Amino acid sequence: MTPNAPSSELLDDCGLNARMADFLTSPPAVGTVILAGGKALRMGGGDKGRQAVGGQDILTRLVAVLRPQAGAMALSANGDPHRFADLGLPVLTDGLEDAGPLAGLLAGMAWARAQGFPWLLTAPTDTPFLPADLLIRLGFGVGAGQSAAIAASGGRRHPVVGLWSTELLVPLQRFVVEQGQRKMSLWAEHCGAAVVEWPDEPFDPFFNINHPAEREQAEALGEQRPCRVGAVVLPEGRGGQAMLADFAAAAEACGLAVGGLLQQGSKSKGDAPEDITLVALDGCERFSIMQTLARSGACTVNPQAVAEASAVLRRAVAERRLPILINKFGSMEVQGEGLADEMMAVMAEGLPLLITVSLKRLDAWLNFCGGFCELLPPDPAALRAWWERNRPAG
Repeated sequence: MTPNAPSSELLDDCGLNARMADFLTSPPAVGTVILAGGKALRMGGGDKGRQAVGGQDILTRLVAVLRPQAGAMALSANGDPHRFADLGLPVLTDGLEDAGPLAGLLAGMAWARAQGFPWLLTAPTDTPFLPADLLIRLGFGVGAGQSAAIAASGGRRHPVVGLWSTELLVPLQRFVVEQGQRKMSLWAEHCGAAVVEWPDEPFDPFFNINHPAEREQAEALGEQRPCRVGAVVLPEGRGGQAMLADFAAAAEACGLAVGGLLQQGSKSKGDAPEDITLVALDGCERFSIMQTLARSGACTVNPQAVAEASAVLRRAVAERRLPILINKFGSMEVQGEGLADEMMAVMAEGLPLLITVSLKRLDAWLNFCGGFCELLPPDPAALRAWWERNRPAG
């Protein structure tokens, strides 16, 4: 289980669905601040975020990855704000001496609260590979009852990378101004922040640059393009069938050899059992996956039909179809049944896979894939952006 992730009891709590709505809507109800106060003294001086990786300075990379995860964005930095004019973001000054990232957090939280945001997302200026699903994962980490979450990877915590309730503003002011505290790690412990773990393979998403050698290492890491499963997170009552079908149609219109299975019809919508089918995206095959039990009259999944449909996914892997879509990670897959083996086969081959997962099964999904995925909001633009990040080069 993901460290400090919500328990199964919380997953059924309407509070989690309500809170996750802040992070799954577009734009999210979150203010985002890049803490850009650090000086690159070990790099020869200047702003750390202006170090170039892959032909772009880190700040430009961060703005690109964080903008979709923000209702509004700002920088926290002292000195002449005009040096950041090219980014088009407001620059917040903290007014505190030697308070480090906590000063930026305090300034950012005051700004976010004044903007009417219930949440603040923070990130440092020296992390060129920040994950595109930072907000959703941290949001899931806060669950239904916590007020903060921080990132971790490879056994190390990264308290500057965090999601904070703006209700923490007054406690944070006391912690920094009255008590004179200066360590982000102590603040994270003080406010009971959840810890959300990311895989650190093939490289650490929170790799930061402090030395020239690390910048050279970042250049090499940036050439890697690990393929991440795209998992669209669906809150309670939200379906994903139409969205995946539209994505598949658009991909085919662009000449892509799409593979996989999508469901048509739904028990929750009252469709007749014979109208609930899995449809192959590379042909005309249809598999009726529901059955009515003779004795009880109950409508349930037909495991044999699902097993027959799984051949479509094995064929998609053999033919290296791109991308591969699977309607959902459902109750059978949670138990290691259904299409679980075929999902694993797609991931093992490093093929781009797009899937949906309900919020109540998100913890089970993260365990299933080991966290090697990119969580997506149910937004067509997010699906297109995922494909651009994960489509094979060439």
